[in-house]
Amino acid sequence: MSTLQDYRQIVRNQDRYDAMIRSRPDVKRNIAYFEANIGKISSAEELLKDDKLYRFVMVAFDLESQTYARALIRKVLDQGVKDPEALANRMNDAKFKEMATVLSFKETGGATLKEPAIVKAIVDRYVDVSLEVKAEESNPAVRLALYFDRKAPRITNWYQVMADRALQKVVFTALDIPEQSALGDLDRLVDKLKKRFDIADFKDPAKLGKFLDRFSAMYDLKNGGPVGASTNLPYIGPINSRGRSSIIAIDPSITMSLLNFPRF
Repeated sequence: MSTLQDYRQIVRNQDRYDAMIRSRPDVKRNIAYFEANIGKISSAEELLKDDKLYRFVMVAFDLESQTYARALIRKVLDQGVKDPEALANRMNDAKFKEMATVLSFKETGGATLKEPAIVKAIVDRYVDVSLEVKAEESNPAVRLALYFDRKAPRITNWYQVMADRALQKVVFTALDIPEQSALGDLDRLVDKLKKRFDIADFKDPAKLGKFLDRFSAMYDLKNGGPVGASTNLPYIGPINSRGRSSIIAIDPSITMSLLNFPRF
């Protein structure tokens, strides 16, 4: 199946996939342990001492790759977010600030973690991330698309995109931007992005959907995967003289998506 087919199948059947993830024995155990114990935690020190809770939180806030950085995480959580000079407020990646805000050890001693709505929200996020990780097993691009879909409505500027490697990957792929562009002048790149795509469109589900359709098609084009709505597509032609793959064999709706987006 194509990236687009895989992604759309999950989105159309989100509740079924969500239930499937929650029914996994390991996920059920992790959720049960988190719900039973997180309300007892009142400081970063206590959280880091409980490895199960700590890892659950890191997954839920998309920071699993930083699990090893315990000293950094403790400093982020201990300093909170009220002080403009707090570490969370000075980091490029907004996920650290989000975690410090929700856990609120500095501000409330973790009182938020006794609120059922907050606990549920963290569990739901854990399930979302677990689903995305599962999708990656068959197609890494589907995890990127699901992640972008979840994050996009809260994106307010292009610097947030550039600070998140996964968001950046989706945008660079969809708009056919060379990876090395990230090594150049950041302000100039952001100005280009502003001129070619209205970031406010990510808050519009229909426009976001079209953007992710384009990402899915472009990802398969660049990585030699299938493209389009049918698994029996004719051969996609060779690279043309301008260095771009032929799109004559792509599903018509995807072809229009590719043609209508601005190029760099």
